[in-house]
Amino acid sequence: MKYVKKYRTILVALASGVLLFLSFPANNLFPLAWVALVPLIYLLPYQTPPRAFLTGFLAGFISYLGILYWLFPMLHFNTGSLWQAAVAFIALCAYCALYMGLWAVIVRRTRSTSVIRFSLFAAAAWVSLEYVRTYALGGFPWALLGYSQWKFLPLIQLAQYSGVYGVSFLIIFFAAGLSQFLRTKRWANITGLIGAMIIIIMSGYILLIKNSFIPPPPYIKAAVIQGNIDQYKKWDAAFENEILDTYAKLAQKAAKYQPDIIIWPETAVPGFLPADAKLYGWLSNLARETNTYNLVGAPFNDGGTRFYNASFLFGPYGEILGWHRKTHLVPFGEYVPFRSLLSRWFGVLNRLGDFYAAKDPIVLSVKSVLWGTTICSENFFGSKTARLVRNGAQVLANQTNDAWFFKTAAADQHFVMNVFRAVENRRMVVVSGNTGVSGVIEPSGKITHRAAPFTTTYFVSQISPLRGLTFYTRWGDLAAWTCIVITIIALFHALYYRRKFRHQLKEKL
Repeated sequence: MKYVKKYRTILVALASGVLLFLSFPANNLFPLAWVALVPLIYLLPYQTPPRAFLTGFLAGFISYLGILYWLFPMLHFNTGSLWQAAVAFIALCAYCALYMGLWAVIVRRTRSTSVIRFSLFAAAAWVSLEYVRTYALGGFPWALLGYSQWKFLPLIQLAQYSGVYGVSFLIIFFAAGLSQFLRTKRWANITGLIGAMIIIIMSGYILLIKNSFIPPPPYIKAAVIQGNIDQYKKWDAAFENEILDTYAKLAQKAAKYQPDIIIWPETAVPGFLPADAKLYGWLSNLARETNTYNLVGAPFNDGGTRFYNASFLFGPYGEILGWHRKTHLVPFGEYVPFRSLLSRWFGVLNRLGDFYAAKDPIVLSVKSVLWGTTICSENFFGSKTARLVRNGAQVLANQTNDAWFFKTAAADQHFVMNVFRAVENRRMVVVSGNTGVSGVIEPSGKITHRAAPFTTTYFVSQISPLRGLTFYTRWGDLAAWTCIVITIIALFHALYYRRKFRHQLKEKL
């Protein structure tokens, strides 16, 4: 026992970190997320704030080493440098772990004898820090805790009100309450907590049933093509004809089913539109041959000095009807942040150089149906997708190229974010990935089509255009901002009583 006590910080951090890692794809043991942080929360009141930070940081670092393991081979392949890949991988894991360390300190500072108050403060602080991580330093909202529950359909129906942050809130609320019960052994604490969770889950079942009924026709028939182009081939001129031939064959096969639209992956074609006249002519001819709309991912350049990651809508007569340019870029994938400081050691990973970010998302019309397109990492941000729906989008499409990640869990971790975008806005989401994961997600979050990753394939699905705005679509991340306010109040409350206690102690002395 003395060894357990001596090393309990490491043991608790290891337990919580491993359980969190196992909760996410590809393991998908999502029930573990509900208890993963119980050991950590249980230990915090017995630690000093610096020790609490260390325990939280270690737990976060261990979990992100497992969740983000795919980052190291991806960086090594693209940089050719083991030390750059190792430094960047460890730095990102440590950066994400800082938030958990800070959260542990906040929980330690705002502890309360009331199980409800303590659980509320712990959950609000967690969501607040997740929200900060979503947007700070370019934003990296990968593996937010709520995403682990993508298979728990009744629970995630809450996202239509709170986004993914509400699901994260419930997990921490339950874990904090359970830790309080284990510490106090008061059954009243756990009984109320379980009762509240049962009510929430039953409400979720009602919402799930309600949103599982897809409205009757008219439908729009969408074809998704998955080219499965190796990352090393994508921008090598030697493979240009092979790439174009692959997509031409897939589009022609899909066209036999007379779809209303064919959706291509992100940066599917090896060239810039509309500046590349040869590529433009090839796509124009293919659009006429398939006699339908084609939503094609391609880099954008109109002959100027700025380049964008974009999606082009070709009409059945071969003309470009519109385009959407990516509004949020991936650091080091599409641009170098703090270029004057970091470009000496780290460059942009793609071979096309730096992209620019567009200001406004564009909704595209196909046979009077409005499509909102997100390109790759744009689907990280629920508020950006909600903006497309507020602008009129009746169907959502996500075009991505996850070939960067090779055969790892990263593509699945990325894909499940679309499950929440569907529930948040009650829209069908069509996903087209270069190597996968491609699929269709219903407004309830149910995945109805899923193409096998790393296969050259296509599928056709009936898509229902939907109207109406959810609470989340209208108000965005209001739940997250509410948690930020609660956290600030809790911290000021803790600071006030700490100073009051010190003042009273001085008077007694």
